[in-house]
Amino acid sequence: MKSSKVKGIESVKASLAMEGLELTEEEVKLILYSVEGEISEEEFLEKVKELANG
Repeated sequence: MKSSKVKGIESVKASLAMEGLELTEEEVKLILYSVEGEISEEEFLEKVKELANG
């Protein structure tokens, strides 16, 4: 059985796909690290900015 976190990610991916967007594996991992408390919100935001800026 899939965890609620995995189901949540799949739901987000499906919603984004309807808009023609997708999450990379790196983005999925980053989200999971944040949700699981492995990184702080500050670290999450820093890494999101890094990904956004290439």
